[in-house]
Amino acid sequence: MCEDGAVTELLTVDLGNSRLKACRWRGEDLLARHVAEGDALEAFESWLAEQGPLLVGLSSVASQARTARVTTLLARHAPGGVHQPEPLVANLCRSPERVGRDRLHAAAGAARLLARSCVVVDAGTALTVDALRCDGGGASFLGGAIAPGPTLLARALASGTARLPEVTPRPGARALGRVTEEALEAGVVVGFRGAAARLVEEVAREAELAGGPVVLTGGASAFLLEPEPFTARPLQHVPELLQLGLRAALAARGELP
Repeated sequence: MCEDGAVTELLTVDLGNSRLKACRWRGEDLLARHVAEGDALEAFESWLAEQGPLLVGLSSVASQARTARVTTLLARHAPGGVHQPEPLVANLCRSPERVGRDRLHAAAGAARLLARSCVVVDAGTALTVDALRCDGGGASFLGGAIAPGPTLLARALASGTARLPEVTPRPGARALGRVTEEALEAGVVVGFRGAAARLVEEVAREAELAGGPVVLTGGASAFLLEPEPFTARPLQHVPELLQLGLRAALAARGELP
């Protein structure tokens, strides 16, 4: 905070279905990050209180009630306001108002980082595989695919069957399971990698993005890193991809100090 009381630091917050991810910035420097799982926000509020006055940018795909709760919490520490800016990509989907802002901000982050057409993969509660076209006219979000993430896949197997247990998926699981739990984990983890790899190729083909790189983000990224399934394309892993897009949107609105 400057001597005149102006806010000098920015907090970008990605509020998803299963976790909250926050990054504190000064200029383009990432100073600190915090992750809150589920509805446990006490530690996050304590962390916020230690950061000082902030300008806050929020992207949420959570329920209205959860979004309102987090917005109220953030407002206590945000004399510069809590902003939800429009993503910096042209949305070419048929129903653009229904596309999650997380997907759009992540695509905008990839455009800012690479400045070239690519496939954006966000692995979390859900897996999203999206096509981004960058040309002289700017960045365009073309759409993509949505599939279950590893935890949802494991939960679906357990809830949809009478005798199969719910397993906790681990990155790097082998395909040859020798007991039921190993077989379930193999189906979830190896199947998830296979689905991600196939979706990347099909989305890229239909979007005419031949040879485009993959930009990977999300809390379940580890499932797609070792072993890495996108062998035919360059891969860049960017954990703060959505945050980069959100920060760029705030900057474009002139909101940054």
